[in-house]
Parts: sequence; structure tokens; C-alpha cells
Amino acid sequence: MTSYHDRIDIRTDIDNRETLSILGRSLYWLWPQGKLLGTRLFLVVLVFVVGLPLPWFLKIVVDHGVQQLPIQNEMLYPFFMDPLLNFLSVHSPLDVTLYTLLLLAFIFLLVGYSGNTYLEANLAEGADVATQSENKVSAGFSSAHGLLGFLDLSVAIRLSQKITHEVRAALFSKMSRFHLVALQQQRSGDAMFRVMHDTPAIAGICHALTVNPFTMVISVALNLWVLWMVYGSTAPELVWLGFTAIIITLILTSPLAKWMRTASQASRSSGSATLDDLEEGLKQVSAIQSLGGVKQEQGKFRNASRESFKQSLVLVSVKNVVIWVADNIHLIFQTLGFWIIFNGIIDGTLTLGDTPVILRMYSLLYETSLQFGQIWIEQQDNAAAARRVLFMLDHEAEDRIESNEKRLNLGSKEGIQFKDVSFTYPDGRQALKAISFHALPKETIAIVGTTGAGKTTLASMIPRFIDPSSGSIIIDGIDIVDITKSQLRQEIAYVFQEHQLLSDTVEANLRIGNPSASIEELKIACKQAGALDFIESMPNGFSSLIERGGGTLSTGQKQRISIARALLRGASILVLDEPTAALDPETESSLVKAIDESDNNITIIIAHRLSTIRHADRILFLEGGEIVEEGKHEDLMALPDGRYQRFVHLASS
Repeated sequence: MTSYHDRIDIRTDIDNRETLSILGRSLYWLWPQGKLLGTRLFLVVLVFVVGLPLPWFLKIVVDHGVQQLPIQNEMLYPFFMDPLLNFLSVHSPLDVTLYTLLLLAFIFLLVGYSGNTYLEANLAEGADVATQSENKVSAGFSSAHGLLGFLDLSVAIRLSQKITHEVRAALFSKMSRFHLVALQQQRSGDAMFRVMHDTPAIAGICHALTVNPFTMVISVALNLWVLWMVYGSTAPELVWLGFTAIIITLILTSPLAKWMRTASQASRSSGSATLDDLEEGLKQVSAIQSLGGVKQEQGKFRNASRESFKQSLVLVSVKNVVIWVADNIHLIFQTLGFWIIFNGIIDGTLTLGDTPVILRMYSLLYETSLQFGQIWIEQQDNAAAARRVLFMLDHEAEDRIESNEKRLNLGSKEGIQFKDVSFTYPDGRQALKAISFHALPKETIAIVGTTGAGKTTLASMIPRFIDPSSGSIIIDGIDIVDITKSQLRQEIAYVFQEHQLLSDTVEANLRIGNPSASIEELKIACKQAGALDFIESMPNGFSSLIERGGGTLSTGQKQRISIARALLRGASILVLDEPTAALDPETESSLVKAIDESDNNITIIIAHRLSTIRHADRILFLEGGEIVEEGKHEDLMALPDGRYQRFVHLASS
């Protein structure tokens, strides 16, 4: 198996027990679609019932139309053909042929003659798993070709699309609520692969474990029953031969399951890795071009893509082995069937018209036996994909039920208190060590320090993007672990160091945290953040579209929109991570003034600029994850050989 790139989901081996569990859990997504499922099962039964007389029509044409044999009671026909035979018995061979062909054409119109129809959207070309995802979403399977088959196929595709849609929506919802540490570990390429390419496997499992077995059982039961009813006394070996073919196909194909499962997991892991490399290369294209690393990255992606196709080829090869085995079994048993039929024709127990009947029934039994043999094999591929989806759905997120839920009252005088807070990343890096401080209401706290000192980690704990490894954070006298995250974040506006704007209008971006804000409130917040002038100068003002990642907006413009969005929310706690890094002095001064005049109960600012932090009520200077100095700007500057003082001098030089 190839190396696996995801840093969260590192265990990829699946045994038979877990496979069965995955298949069972996947059925959960089918039950809400009960009406569509019921419609499919009804259509399956209808298709088989309508198509049951088809091979016997051919026997009538051959025996009574072409050979002109008289229709007699002792001839080999199932009972459901009696009404038609009684009608045809008084007609000439030509009329018998004409009437039968008309009925045959009518049934062809309804169900066709072939046993299976598989349809895909064909939106993409190529054998790589990644390029076929949407095809699988819009794929369907039917037991007929005709009008009933088209209806059945339409329902099948609709069922597949609905299941996949629900799974994708649930998966995206869950991943969007991951803890910050988990999000930092998760590669975007792998996440995209799971949401877009792995989710259709759930629908495949639902079909395979319900509709497909139902179809197979009906097909086998009806065909074996009719074979026994008609030929059980005259040529019982034909019945036993068909039954044996099914058993042997199952025995010879089932052991390939583990091989299939392994190949599928390797293919999907390679597909994720390819998508990771593509996403990373495009994201860092400017740096790659400037450093002359284009050829190197091209080679890296070429190797990843080659490995992906290699693993996909292995997967296809395994599937082809299954088909090859089943095809050869069918050929052997079909040859034996021919021998039995011809002997029966010679000794008079069978007629020439029995040949298309038996061959048709054998063909249906072969197709069904192949499906029986493939159903477990193919589910290994689906199980490998479904496991990747279920893993993410099971992964801890922020929506878990939290105990002792209490109401916040941030208008009180208790503020925010850090008590011996430490944090260690999963890889062992300690970011914070025994942090203790108390931010009082109406106070602005500036967090200052060198790069890597733990400033952002500290700020991220206030809205519980991450939780302390030890210690506690108290807001309004309540430990924040006893407050639901959704409730806590209603009281917090957070501006990230990396500006996160959506591909939407300026107005929509501003309203994310306050959908009911008036246009006048939008303008006030934008003016305070220094964003109003450039927004109104845009072609469509607040209705102007922001392209992905900010598009043509400058870093400073994106930052100002982010700040305006936070101010517009009107939260009790405002957390700003480097809010003035890309602002000009005039805009910075306006922002600092707006923060001072805002209704925020507490403001936490991470900044390097002296002009931003010097007016703070208190400054916390961090070094190596610890608070080494604390106080007002003037007091810290007065400390002899102080760390903050040295930091300011270096920043000013």
C-alpha cells in the first residue's frame, strides 16, 4: 500500500468484521428514503413479472410458427402461458407467429430483453477514482431496458443522488465544526476527496445491500422455479446445472474480497495524495515560480498522479479477475447446457424451441450468479470509501453535548480569568506554560511577544477553538468548558490574522455574524474600520462580488472588511489577531479609536505595532509560552533592561 498523507486518519486497514460494521452503518442513510426504496422494489417485481413470459414467446415462434408443431397440452410450458396457448391453438402457424411477435414487441417496449442496464452521467473521462465521482453520484442500475427499465433507472439515480447529497451535507457540516487543532492537521485535498469522491460509496452500499439482493433473489427464485416446474420431470439435470453454477461462482469469487479491499484503499489514498499535491501546488504557485521550483513541483505532481493511476489500474484488474472467473464458469456450464438440450432434442424429450428458453434462463442465472459473486467483492471498494467518510463523521467535533450548560452574563464585573493555563500540541510542542491573568470588564488587553511566543494560541482559547491541556478559563464566574461553544461564540467577535472572506458579496461577508444589521449599521462599522471609502468606490458598492480568497482586494482591504465584520457583530468580547498589520497609520488610528469607543466589554489585541498597543489598559508580554512581563506601556518601558522595552526598541529600529 502507498503512503497515506492524511494526518488525522492514519489507520487505513480494514478487516472483515469492520467491513460488516461499515456496511451496516451505511444503511442508516437509506431509511429516510423509504418511499423511493419502496418504489424501486415494486418496479423490480413488476419488471420480472412482465418479463417472465419472454423466452416462452420465442419457443412458440420456433416450435409452432417455424416448425409448425401443433399446440398440445403435454408440451413443456409453464402454467401462466396457458391463456395465450389456448388462444393460439386455433390459429394458423402464420397467425401464431404474428400474434406472438406483436406480444413480444410490446413486452420488449416495456422491459427489453437484456437483464441489466447500468447508467452513469459520464461527466468526466478517465479511470482515476477522483475523476469519476460525479458519475457515481448519478449512476443507476436497472433490471430492464424498456419503459419500465427507464422508470426504474430514473428512480435508482434519484435515490443515489438523494443519499449522496445527505451524506455530503452531513460530512461538510461535521468537518466545518472540527476543533482548530484537527483542522490544522487535516489536509484540504484529502478533505475534498472524502466529501466529493468517497461519499457516493454510501449510496452504492445501500443499493448493494437492499435492491440488488432483492433483485437477485427474485431472479434466481423465479427462474429456478420455472425451470423445475417445466423441466423438473423431463430434464432435471438442467435445473441442477443452473443451481450449481451459482454456487461455484460464489465459491471461486468470494476469496478475492480482501484483495479488492486492499486495492481500493490504496487507490483512494493515492487519489487523496494527488489532490493534496495539486491543491498545495496551486496555492503556493507564486512562491514556486519565484524560486524556480516549477519543474520540481511538476515532477512531484506527475509522480503522485502516476501512482494514483497505477493503484486505480490494480483496482480495475481485481474487478476484471472476478469477471473473468465468472465468464469462464458461465462458458463451461453453458456448454454443458447445450449438450443436455441437444440430447433431449435427439431423444424427443425436448424441442428446438426449448433451446432459446433454457439459454435465456441460463443467461439470467449467470448474470445473477456473477452479481452474487461480485456483491461482496465490490462492497470492499465501497467499504474502503465509506470508512473514510464514517471516520470523519465519528471524529470529535465541537457540537458534542456539554454538561452543566449555564447562561452568560458578560455585563457583570467578573471578566475573563486565565488560571494556570497550559497547552501542548499533539506532536509534543508546548505552546503555553501556566498562563494566569485577569481581564476586567471594559478593559483592553494587548498580548505582545516574539514570533512563536504563543500569542495566537492564547487568544484561540477564549472562543474555545482549542481547549487548554491543563488549567481553566473563567468567564463571568463560569468555567468555559461548562458553556456550550455556540453560546460562548455568540458573545465573541474574532478577527483572524489570516483574513477569511467568502466568495460572495461584500454585504454578505459583513452580515455573517449579524444578518439583521441595517445598511446604516454596516456603513458605521465599515467607517470605523476604514473600509467604507473603498467599498463605495467599487463598481457595485456593497453588492460587489468578492472573488475566492479575496480576489483583487489588497491585503489591507481584506483586513478592513474582516475588522468591520467583527465590529458589526457587536459582541461583548472582541479578539483581534494582528488587526493593524496591513493598515496605514490613518486607518490604524481610526480603528484604535473605534475600539476604545465600542460597546465591547473586553477587547483582546495581539499586535506588534507600538501605536496599536501603547494605549491598551494592560500589556502582557509573552516569551516561550510564558507571561514574563505585565503592565501598562509606560510602566513596562520604565523597567530597567525589560523584555518589553527591548522588544519596542527593536521594533522601532
